[in-house]
Amino acid sequence: MTTYASPDMTPAQQDPAPPEHGGPASQALAPSGPGRPPLSRAERAAAGTAAAGIAGFAGYGIATHSPSTVGYVSSVLVIAAAVVGLRRVVLPPLLAAGLAVAAIVTLAGGLIRVGHDVLYNANTGPYNPALGTHYLQYDHFAHAYVSFVIVFACWFMLAAPHADGGNPLRPPAVGGRRGELVLLAVGAALGLGALNEMVEFIATLAHHGAHAGGYWNTGWDLIANFTGATAAGLVLARFPARAA
Repeated sequence: MTTYASPDMTPAQQDPAPPEHGGPASQALAPSGPGRPPLSRAERAAAGTAAAGIAGFAGYGIATHSPSTVGYVSSVLVIAAAVVGLRRVVLPPLLAAGLAVAAIVTLAGGLIRVGHDVLYNANTGPYNPALGTHYLQYDHFAHAYVSFVIVFACWFMLAAPHADGGNPLRPPAVGGRRGELVLLAVGAALGLGALNEMVEFIATLAHHGAHAGGYWNTGWDLIANFTGATAAGLVLARFPARAA
């Protein structure tokens, strides 16, 4: 593991990394230089699961003549390509698995039929007319979960290498940049969530308004995105060593 130190410190003043951080977590966060490290076993398993899910749901959507197939599959592929393009460190196993589950949750919500509607609109419990939604709806939980995971992906791939002098395993120093970088990761995830809403809108226009949902649907999607992203940001800010 690379030890990060201020350039004006002597070797005797440079503290080695804590012993408890010398395991797989620190190896996953070690800088990999300009290239990309080989995929870990967990990453290969997650990539295989996501690929199988994308292929399976694409086939299912085509077989059931779902008009949203191209839109949902394309949006997941774009995000997957972004992850591959931005990856410079080995992702932790839990995050790799979480990203694969996020892809499946997204595709299932938009393509699986439940009665005369899609899984995204499946719900249970009472309906609140004032809020324009059911209290328990698949859509809300799916958006919150995906945003939660994407914040951590943005953190590990974009922000963590620059946090706290380059060592995300160390607690943030006073005046450090970690807080700003956490906000960057949260903002990036919210931006991707907004991009997904744009894709849904364009897909809706393409197939004449099926499953549109209107302002209520879009508004609650954005609220769910904000809830999940904010929760992830609080975890990153409150538990820096564990989250990193």
